[in-house]
Amino acid sequence: MQARELTVGMRRMAGAGLLLAAIIVCGGGLGAPARGSTPANGPEEQAFRVAFNEFQDFHYPLAETQFDDFLARYTNSIHRADAILFLARARLEQSNFDGAINLLQKTSAEAGGLRLDYIFWIAKTRAASGDLTNAAEGFAAVAKDVPLSPRRLEASYDQVEPSFDEAEAHARMGDWPGVIRLLQQTNGPFQLAAATDANSEFAARGWLLLGKALLHEQRPAEGEKVVLGLDPAGLTRDDLRWQRQYLLCRLQLAGGRAGAALAGSTNLLELALDPRHQAESFFLQGEILEESGRPADALGVYAKNLTETQQPDAQQKALARTIQLTVALNPLPQAIQALDSLIGQRAPQAPGQDLARVSLGELYLKAAVTDTNLLAAALTNLNVVVSNFTNSPLLGRARLDRGWCHWLSSNVPAARVDFEEAAARLSLPQDQAVARFKLADAQFILKDYAAAAGNYALLLTNKAPEVTNALFDLALYQIAESDIRRGDQEGACAAVDKILRWFPGSYFGDRSSLLKGEGFLKGEDLNRKYDYDRAREVFNDLLERSPRSPLLPEVEYAIARTYDYQGNWSQAISRYKEWAVRHAGDPLLPEVQFHLALACGKAGLTNDALAGFTNFAARFPSNALAPWALNWVADYYYNQKDFSLAEKNYQELFQKHPDAGELSYQSRFWAGKSALAGQENQDAYDYFLKLVNLTNAPPALVARGYFALGDIFFQQFQANQTISNLNQAIAAMAKLTNGAPASAIAVEALGRLGDYYMAWADNHDTNTYAIVKQMYGTIVHFPPGSVSAAARCQAEFGLGVVAEKERLPRQALEHYCNVVYHSGNFDPYWVERAGESAARIYEEQQNWRDALTVYKRVLDAVPALRPVLEKKMAAAQTRLDAAGK
Repeated sequence: MQARELTVGMRRMAGAGLLLAAIIVCGGGLGAPARGSTPANGPEEQAFRVAFNEFQDFHYPLAETQFDDFLARYTNSIHRADAILFLARARLEQSNFDGAINLLQKTSAEAGGLRLDYIFWIAKTRAASGDLTNAAEGFAAVAKDVPLSPRRLEASYDQVEPSFDEAEAHARMGDWPGVIRLLQQTNGPFQLAAATDANSEFAARGWLLLGKALLHEQRPAEGEKVVLGLDPAGLTRDDLRWQRQYLLCRLQLAGGRAGAALAGSTNLLELALDPRHQAESFFLQGEILEESGRPADALGVYAKNLTETQQPDAQQKALARTIQLTVALNPLPQAIQALDSLIGQRAPQAPGQDLARVSLGELYLKAAVTDTNLLAAALTNLNVVVSNFTNSPLLGRARLDRGWCHWLSSNVPAARVDFEEAAARLSLPQDQAVARFKLADAQFILKDYAAAAGNYALLLTNKAPEVTNALFDLALYQIAESDIRRGDQEGACAAVDKILRWFPGSYFGDRSSLLKGEGFLKGEDLNRKYDYDRAREVFNDLLERSPRSPLLPEVEYAIARTYDYQGNWSQAISRYKEWAVRHAGDPLLPEVQFHLALACGKAGLTNDALAGFTNFAARFPSNALAPWALNWVADYYYNQKDFSLAEKNYQELFQKHPDAGELSYQSRFWAGKSALAGQENQDAYDYFLKLVNLTNAPPALVARGYFALGDIFFQQFQANQTISNLNQAIAAMAKLTNGAPASAIAVEALGRLGDYYMAWADNHDTNTYAIVKQMYGTIVHFPPGSVSAAARCQAEFGLGVVAEKERLPRQALEHYCNVVYHSGNFDPYWVERAGESAARIYEEQQNWRDALTVYKRVLDAVPALRPVLEKKMAAAQTRLDAAGK
């Protein structure tokens, strides 16, 4: 094979830049013979030719094997340096960068006349692997050592992708000044070499790269001059003519000449022959139209890149601009409709669908600020991204947006998970900071104060100006509040001090001082002793430092509360009254008036408290504390046994404040209790029945409602002993018996059922005593300590009563004495009743000694019964003495 023939083949298969110094020689050999001649058709020449043909036909794995075998067999071949170079290039083509570089560096001593080629291809390999800095140095060395030669121009700019020259390596590194320095230098390698071959592709690419660099450096006029210096008629390749026109339009647009750029974009589209160039031409024309103030026309042009035939990157870029313009040009409802329609027209996994879904989700989220019903639509779109685009770069943004949806829906646990994922994925400082901040907010609400403080503190490591200016003081304030909640007063004080030093004019400055003082007043730890005197020092220091602070009402209110917390009621009442006079129009007035009434109640000024709460409920009926004021008034009347007024106030509470949470349900129960105590059984029945039928009522209150209903039906049975009344009482009480003994009310219900069946057995059916014994016996046989003393004593007493009715005095005495002779855990009421019954049986048996013993046991347990028991004991003693026993 002749040198020229081989050179042409190499250009064809890999383009310029593959010229080797070893093959640019005179004569028919591949390189200058180093060790003698080789027959043209000998085995060695044929082996080299076979390997080269494999390389020429792009069979790089076979070429690597053939050249490797050639080097092993012909260790002294004159083609050895060439074979090593081709072997290295075969590895490069297979992305074995380390293998290629190591081979060329290891055999550099054998390169001979190919030394610069070895350096050149080492640089090529490094550039392909991403080691651009060292690649640029290698290209520079070649350009320097081969002056004014084709290789020098090639070293300055190579025509084949993804090969790189020194300037291109600087471009890939973003070193545009370096590119300009290399290509614009008058006596530099590129300028000199381009002057000798002005019509070469290398020169054209060099000028285009220089124009691109000037565009990046915002020197469009200079760049346009460079590009216009390229005669399009002299460019032999279509892609170079398109690149020239594309860069020219870009430079004109950057130079403020949108009209010229728009006119040139028509020529650009005519030059675009392949899909990629067509897509880039349409996109540039769309940008020019936007710059020309024709966004609607730009949308039409971008739409040409949204077809299925376009390349994914072209679709994504066009879709991004389409979304931005759609949002900018339309009111929110129309933008949502347009974007929803656009998504529906494209395949679910089409390029850019993740961006479209996130954008639509954000539009719905924005609209949901005024209409929370739209949160579901926002979640639907964001869920698609999270579930179906797990590798999307927008996943962090989608998680942040979905976290906001959960936050607005009050689903804080779900919001915490999404904010945490977003904080881990987002890279933009501001977005990352918002995700971190909301994660900490969610942890704070969930009472994980240590984790919240940690994430607020982590936010402080973000030094982006938009973060430090917008969030640092608030983050410090939240750290202080988190530390206070977990009892770390020292940490809270440190955070407050930073706010005062770093942000002296911040809204949170005075507020943080207020918070610092409050830290001495309250916290999550109920066993902690709070320093109210220290709190007052902080508050007074704040008033001294900022006497006109807008927080003045809050600070003076906080000072009043320090006395309230200390139990210094007179000072607290005095401060509250002074505050109400000085700040009569402040939004805090209702809260202050409430605590003034409460302090009066604690101080024993009951009439003042009653008047205060009554006036509060009338004056501030919509305040969140109004139901609590009504509850205080109702409780007061109930305790005073004015059941009619108690019922009235409880009723007003649940009727006017149905959203008062558990307090609303409790007021229904106590309205029933008040009616029952006032002998208004039908009203009581209505209250309790409605309570047990409320689906959201607390289970414990529902249970108490059924218990009360059972007693009401039983009272009706006592007045009119019909089986229907008793069955209703039993049915209500039977709803509560599951769960005993763990459920105290279930145990109590078993005892009540025993009472109900006892009443029926006494007057209607003695066979029912078996059921009575079953009810009471169940309680007695529960493990010790699993039921209350009152429940166990009542059951034992009931069993004693049944035994007497069945004329079994011995068994009756056993049950009564189980109550009297308790093991330390007893109920005084039942000890008195059981003792009375046991003593009566002993007296009926004229067993005065045991009767006297029982009375003494009862007296030991219930000393308050002494006046009554002493008389009975004296009588028993007299009988005992008379009997002479």
